[in-house]
Amino acid sequence: MKNTVCVAVVVIEECMASAIAGSIDMLYAANRIIEAMGKRHLPRFEWKVVSVSGRPVKTGNGMLQAVDCSLKGIDHVDVVYIPGMSVIDETRLVSILENNRPLVNWLTSLATGKSLITSSCTGSFFVAEAGLLHDKQATTGWPVEGLFAARYPDIRLQSSELLVAAGSIISAGASTSYQDLMLEVIRRFSNSRVAHLTARYLLLDSSRHSQAAFRVSSVRKYDDPVVTKAHELMQKNLSDPQPVPELAAHLNVSDRTLIRRFKSATGQGPIACLQNLRIDRAKWLLESTGKSHESVANSVGYTDISSFRRLFKRTIGMTMGEYRKRFRNRRQTGRSSTLHRSRKIA
Repeated sequence: MKNTVCVAVVVIEECMASAIAGSIDMLYAANRIIEAMGKRHLPRFEWKVVSVSGRPVKTGNGMLQAVDCSLKGIDHVDVVYIPGMSVIDETRLVSILENNRPLVNWLTSLATGKSLITSSCTGSFFVAEAGLLHDKQATTGWPVEGLFAARYPDIRLQSSELLVAAGSIISAGASTSYQDLMLEVIRRFSNSRVAHLTARYLLLDSSRHSQAAFRVSSVRKYDDPVVTKAHELMQKNLSDPQPVPELAAHLNVSDRTLIRRFKSATGQGPIACLQNLRIDRAKWLLESTGKSHESVANSVGYTDISSFRRLFKRTIGMTMGEYRKRFRNRRQTGRSSTLHRSRKIA
């Protein structure tokens, strides 16, 4: 087995600073754990932060990220990691893709090699642009799943999944999913025990398997004003939504045009979008109120509780009761613990 695993962390303008530093911290922690375990046969991780030009890059939060070299300065790499950008505006995201064509070309050149190519959140767009995901499964950040689905119809998008492996390519979901991605990289190149201890050492939740529970459809904005207006009308009338023909007439477009524009902007039709908005409201009610499951379902326009239970579990990957227990109890426990500590200090 090789003594080192070389990881190229590729930084792009407006990328997430935490995804860069956090991923490197995880590799560093894995090295310390391997040393503490006395596992000399296991390889150590080495990393280089690289940019297209070799110059520092300004991250999304305004920090200036130093780099070790340009893409041309990389002569060997075992793992390529492309973090997500702090951008969900579709026009800006497409502009960043176009401004970084040398990165896309570089990724294309790696297609026939043995490098493991990984990405988190919107970083998956670069892998898709390079043509490496044609007719393969992938995931991306949930806020941009509509754009991804519309831009790359040949890719089998698994938007609810946290991690998706397709041969030598691994894509991860939104934001902090880089943690799950790096744990998988550590597992592949060392072993499961090292990955497990890295998660424990850094206090990471390694039990996450889906980003569906974190998706919030109601905060999205679209470039298409008709879709944006339709979205707003749906949100206002979740308990008694307008049928598609009526909604289309209200917006002065035909049924067919409304459906086409929805699919172009969101990757799905208006009925699917309505269901997601209903799920969003139900999640919030389960987190923030003590309403019964029947009352929650009625609040979002479902009189058949059994039907809504099935929809919720199919969409979120857990039952309504499991969701409430995980997210509402966690919020309450956090408040209780803080209050307890405050009393002790006082």
